[in-house]
Amino acid sequence: MLQHGSDRVRESLGMFADELSAHRYLERLLWPNGVSCPRCKSTTRVGRLDGASTRLGTYKCYSCRKSFYLLHGTMMKSSHVPAHKWLQAVYLTDGGTKPVQAYHLHRILNVSLKTASSMMRRISQAAGEPRRPFSSSVADGSSAAPVRSRQSSERLHA
Repeated sequence: MLQHGSDRVRESLGMFADELSAHRYLERLLWPNGVSCPRCKSTTRVGRLDGASTRLGTYKCYSCRKSFYLLHGTMMKSSHVPAHKWLQAVYLTDGGTKPVQAYHLHRILNVSLKTASSMMRRISQAAGEPRRPFSSSVADGSSAAPVRSRQSSERLHA
């Protein structure tokens, strides 16, 4: 079982204490040979955008003249949860293989219970895929369970 108060867990979660350290870790993980554009695959003419209104982790490819974000193409794409909380959740769940309840994740990461369960679903789906753990097919949030509308349930009971 996961011991939340241990020094080892605190030290490991400290690696992802803020957004800057999380982004640096993800840059090394996703681009071991340097930053590359996801559209044109260029590695030579890519620059970091560091403006006051630019979010952390935004780059611009000067070959295809498009900007891209560090989390583009990952399970963290289109999420309002900061990257350091995502990495802490991945660490706490051992990449989706360790059973941790959403309630515990909600308490540890200081996110809502709904957010914690959504994060756990994305992590476990990514862990089940044979591709990279940060793949983009998980980011759409689709589930296998069909969703019935209220009208269709009223037809059944009428």
